[in-house]
Amino acid sequence: MRWHTNWLAILVMLAAGAPAAQGSPHDEPWWLAGCYREWETYAVFDTVYMQRDNGSRPATLIMDGNTLDSVIDAPDMQFPVAPGVRVFYGQHGRCGIGWEVGYLGVYGFYADGHTHGDANLEVSPPLSSLVPSLRNGSRAKTTYNSLLNSAEANFLLTDSWVHLPRHTGYEFEGLGSSATVDWIGGVRWAGLEEASGIRVIDPTDPNDIIRGSYNVQSSSNLIGAQIGTRGRVDWQRWSIEGWLKASLAGAILSQSQAPVVDTITGFVERDARGSTTGTVGGIFDIGTSLVYRINDVWGFRVGYSTLWLTGVALAPDQFDFSANVDAGTAVRRGGTFWMGGGTLGLEAHW
Repeated sequence: MRWHTNWLAILVMLAAGAPAAQGSPHDEPWWLAGCYREWETYAVFDTVYMQRDNGSRPATLIMDGNTLDSVIDAPDMQFPVAPGVRVFYGQHGRCGIGWEVGYLGVYGFYADGHTHGDANLEVSPPLSSLVPSLRNGSRAKTTYNSLLNSAEANFLLTDSWVHLPRHTGYEFEGLGSSATVDWIGGVRWAGLEEASGIRVIDPTDPNDIIRGSYNVQSSSNLIGAQIGTRGRVDWQRWSIEGWLKASLAGAILSQSQAPVVDTITGFVERDARGSTTGTVGGIFDIGTSLVYRINDVWGFRVGYSTLWLTGVALAPDQFDFSANVDAGTAVRRGGTFWMGGGTLGLEAHW
């Protein structure tokens, strides 16, 4: 554990007032000898292919107006795989000290639900009884989409070990390898933007004209201190690494609602409204990658990673079908967001 040893020695020598030891090629103190390595720069570019869960509350969005049975619940909308990118740039430097910045973005999460009826479909009451265009539909559709962005800046303390090849009777002793462990501390931000909508289709129109709609949006911005660790082992042309990072974050949550209008009479049941609140959330990041080194600089990466957010505001949770005057004016918080999937990319070290 080189950096532990270096810094412990520095403290001891300073406390004792001892003079610098002589004999290094540059006449530096022996306890700083490990601090004169060259800086190593690295860059990582991964394409990510993520599938996420639908952690919204089990609320009824569309029901059968005749039987009052639920037809589409909020968790029924399931997401296919969505693409994104992950980028890191950083340096390992002297005395085991380094830094890095990173970005993760996943775009185009989209899920929906469809159902057909016989002029019997409606949104949950009592809103459906107040707005005629939100009932007596022959077809209904619900949609849910979201977009995730995350950025981080970290300070690194690095331990490293090197195993040089040795000629012995054991085959593994003839293979050189190295290992590093980065202890990570920094800040991280995650932004989750979501929208959800309900469409009720007119039973008398052959062109499936929307009879009535109800649309909401939500935004969750989490920022906080991050700690974690990342380990890597290199041997021959192969490397394997894994990481675990966690952040306790403050969260700013907001939601907005489009006007609810009866398209039959033109009556505005609700005007546009929204609200903002604060809470505490978390950001948790776990993953692993296998690397095949093409040459001394470039490597090909394949892996799997996950990201979990807590304390967020999910869009389907913001639907409010009540008849209260202040309906739709509160942020429903406490949601969770999880995504996981494969990664494919390149890395460079120089």
